Amino acid sequence: MKNINAQEWLNEKYPKDGTCQRDNDSENKGKRREDITRLDIRKGKIGWHLNEKNLVGSLKLEGFANLRKLIVSSHQLIELDVSGCKSLVELDCRSNELNNLKVNGCSNLKKLDCSNNNLSELDLSTCFKLEEVNINNCQELMPEAIKSNLTYNSEKGKLVKDDSKVKSGPQIFKAKENDIRNILVIGITGNGKSALANVLTDTDQFAEKASSTSVTKNFQSSDVFEYQGKKYRIIDNIGFGDTNNISEKDVLFKIGEGINSAKEGVNQVLFVFKGRFAPEQVAAFNMFKDFISETGITKFTTLIRTNFENFQSQEICQEDQNNLLSQSQELREIISSCNGILHVDNPAIPVIKDKDKGKARERKQQRIIENKKSRETSREIVLNHLVENCLEIYKLRAWDSIHDQVGKYVEQISQKEQELIRNPLEKTRLQNEINEIKGKIADEVNATLTAEIGPIPRLTAQIELKNIQFPWFSSSKK
Repeated sequence: MKNINAQEWLNEKYPKDGTCQRDNDSENKGKRREDITRLDIRKGKIGWHLNEKNLVGSLKLEGFANLRKLIVSSHQLIELDVSGCKSLVELDCRSNELNNLKVNGCSNLKKLDCSNNNLSELDLSTCFKLEEVNINNCQELMPEAIKSNLTYNSEKGKLVKDDSKVKSGPQIFKAKENDIRNILVIGITGNGKSALANVLTDTDQFAEKASSTSVTKNFQSSDVFEYQGKKYRIIDNIGFGDTNNISEKDVLFKIGEGINSAKEGVNQVLFVFKGRFAPEQVAAFNMFKDFISETGITKFTTLIRTNFENFQSQEICQEDQNNLLSQSQELREIISSCNGILHVDNPAIPVIKDKDKGKARERKQQRIIENKKSRETSREIVLNHLVENCLEIYKLRAWDSIHDQVGKYVEQISQKEQELIRNPLEKTRLQNEINEIKGKIADEVNATLTAEIGPIPRLTAQIELKNIQFPWFSSSKK
C-alpha cells in the first residue's frame, strides 16, 4: 500500500487544463473535468492489487462543474472541499480521517455519507435539497455542531428530511483488530463459488462441482483462519439456478440461517461469475441490487471474475473490465455500484488414480503443480483485497434479533436430523416436524424484516425468473 498526496494525484490524473489520464477510468478517459458527471476514486479503485494507493492529506475539487456523484471513501483524507461542485447530488466520503468537510454552495446535494470520520462540526446550511446524511461513527460530532434543517435521528445515526418516512437503515461499524471478518460468497451455481471458498480457506471443505446443479444445499461456514494478522470466516450459500425448486418459506429460512452463520455481521460480499456477465447473472444481481440499493451493501460487494486464465496480466484484466463496461448501460451500472472487479483462476486439482501410469501420471502431476500455483496466486489477490476492504462491518438493524430467533431453533432441527438418521422408518413424521420448525423460523424472519424494511413481495415470483435463486437477501425495492 502506497500513500500518495491526494491533490497531486488528482491534478496528475485529471489535469485542470487537460483531459483524464487515468487508465483504469474508462468511463472518463479523455474527458475534461467539466465533462465528468461521475467520479469513483474510493480505495480499491486506485492502483492494482498489490500496488494499491492510499490518498492522504487534503483534497479540493475544482472545475468539476457537472459532477453529480463523487465516491472518495476509505482513504486517509483529513480535508475535503467540494464547494465548487455545484451540480453534486451524491457524495460518499465515509471512512477517511476528515476533520474538515466543505460542501458550501452544493445546493443540489441530496445524499451525503460522511460516516466514520473525525468531524467536529458540519455546515450544511446551503445544501437545501439534502434528504439524508449518514454521520454514523463520527464520535467527535455533536448534533449542536451541525448546521442543517434536517432532523437528527440518534438510532439511525443520520440526519433525515422527514424521519417518519425514512426506513430503518443498516448498522455500519468500524472493524476492530481482533474481530472476525465474515466474507459471504454468492453467485450462480457452477460459477466457482465453492472453489473460491476452498482457495480462500486453503481447505477442501466446500464441495466443488462444475455443473448447473447446486452442490451447496445450505449455508456452509469455514473455520476461522488468519491472514496478515486478521481473522476471517468464509460463508458459502446455495447457488442461483439450483435445479431443485425452493419455496418462499425455504428462502426466508435460509435468510435466517445465513444471518445465524455470521453473528458479527458481514464485512464483504463476493459476487462470483465466470465468462461474460450473462443475462441470467445480470438478473440475479438485480434481485440482490433491488434490496441492497435500500440498505447500502453495494459498498461492501466485490465482483469476482473466475476461470480467467490471464488473471496475472494487469493489461489483459483491464481490457476485460473495459469490455464488460462496454456491454450495456445496465452492466456498467452494476459494476460501478460495486467495490471493484477481481480476476482469478481456480482450476480443479486433478486426482491421481491407481490406473494412471507413465506419461499420463506425469501429466497429471504437472497439472497439479500448475493448478495449485494458480490457486495460490488467486488466493493472495483476493485476500489482499479483503485486508484493505474489510475495515467495516455491515448489519441490518434486525440482524441480532434474527440471529437470536434462529438460534433457538437450530438445536431443535439438529436433534430431529440426528433422530432421523437413527430412525429412518420415522422419516415422514420427523421431516414434517423439521419443516414445521423451519416454517416457524421463516414466519419470524418475515415478520422481523417486514418491520424493518416494509412488506416483502412474493419471493417465489422472483425465483421463477430463469429458475434463479437468491436466498440471502430476497426482497424488492419499494
